[in-house]
Amino acid sequence: MKRSAAFTLALVGPFLFATSAFPAAPRDGAAGYTVACALTDQPGLQSCADLPEAQACAQEPDFASRASKEATGMVFVNRSGAAIRIYWMDFQGYRQLYRILAPGARFSQSTFIGHYWLVTNAGQQCVAIFKAAPESLAFF
Repeated sequence: MKRSAAFTLALVGPFLFATSAFPAAPRDGAAGYTVACALTDQPGLQSCADLPEAQACAQEPDFASRASKEATGMVFVNRSGAAIRIYWMDFQGYRQLYRILAPGARFSQSTFIGHYWLVTNAGQQCVAIFKAAPESLAFF
């Protein structure tokens, strides 16, 4: 089985969220990430609502994971003051809750290229849908 690079998802600040390729994601700021956005208004950061991954929330049922043997990994880090929910989108496009991530918590998840992961805020509103791939993303 081919192993691809893993990446990190993190929530930072009052309600921030980030992903980055290994090694560990930076502790502060958007530096080191391919994509960075803010879940709440923050000066100098793009709104998460403007990301294509956020726009995907409107078509959530279309994001079924596809079978794959190409392994990768994701690390979710919640650096915000509120819990987030992490869902795997199953092969029929339904949410499967994998973790409620408390503020300050970290969660490593093995996955496969072509699988979709949905992140919600504490109110279970979709923040974004990510296709597992070795890339660097950040949400602040």
